[in-house]
Amino acid sequence: MSVSHAKPDLETPVDMSVLHAKDSGYHFTHHTFSAPAPNITVSGTDNELSAQWQNYAKPRHYQVWLGIPKTQADAHPIKTPKNAGKVIYMLDGNAAIDDLDKDFLRAISHASPPEYAPILVFIGYQTPYRFDVDARAYDYTPPLLSATAGKKDLFKEDGRDRLNGGAAQFYDTIEQQVKPWVYEQLGTKPEQEALWGHSYGGLFVLYNLFAHPDAYQQYFSADPSLWWQEGEMIKYWQAYQDLPPSRLAELAKTKQLRLSFSQSPKQTAALSDKRPNLVGAALSKQAFAEEVCSYFQDNCRYQTFEQSHGEVFKTSLLESLEHF
Repeated sequence: MSVSHAKPDLETPVDMSVLHAKDSGYHFTHHTFSAPAPNITVSGTDNELSAQWQNYAKPRHYQVWLGIPKTQADAHPIKTPKNAGKVIYMLDGNAAIDDLDKDFLRAISHASPPEYAPILVFIGYQTPYRFDVDARAYDYTPPLLSATAGKKDLFKEDGRDRLNGGAAQFYDTIEQQVKPWVYEQLGTKPEQEALWGHSYGGLFVLYNLFAHPDAYQQYFSADPSLWWQEGEMIKYWQAYQDLPPSRLAELAKTKQLRLSFSQSPKQTAALSDKRPNLVGAALSKQAFAEEVCSYFQDNCRYQTFEQSHGEVFKTSLLESLEHF
């Protein structure tokens, strides 16, 4: 298996040979999807800035791989819900594939009973590399809920010339394009669906749970960037708590959340130095996890690994696939 680095590897081509391995226990098929470029309209003195943003507001082209355990693929098409028991959707699909090998896939494909071996969906980008950093910065980050944001969904990422705030559009792409294609391939809608993501992807997982809790039954958020926009995701969590008590009780019984965190003193110090009033530094990770899990109780678990932020990508991915 390849190594997940503390910083994203943006230059080494991704190794996807595992998709073609004959003894991986999985049959893979793929499909491409597209989403239009963000519609940026800026009035008044911001027209120059709008023109600058257009350079980063490009259409996104997704490459999605579907892995069906061979015990199920042999009986394709699947005709009963029991045979499509559970599907896990993984963000940063290129990097996720790069971090797997045929022995690991073969092990999880031999689940018992075999019809409940996880069906895998890797949502990646049409790039030869592990990450498309500009596309994911837009797709995985939610619109702002803060009062100062008004109705402006798209905004420039702090310190970088790229867009944030496209999670609502990306959510629609998955719900309206990716999931229907998966259901068509399987012949049915699965009983259980899960979403896994890391860093900004971890934010997108939490955004789905707090804003669209019925989208999945299980949520795996790996080292979510809680520092993003000075803790904007905390506001989503607070808005979630405003749901009617009966609805909160229902979701607590039917949804599962797994949180994974890194623990790097150097990284934490750097974040604290840059954002002294940060809600999402090391202390808030623990406080956030404890508060969220107090709502979901037995259906929530969190863990901190003695690893860097980048290393948690692979650790959380493998653990999530093993225990899904």
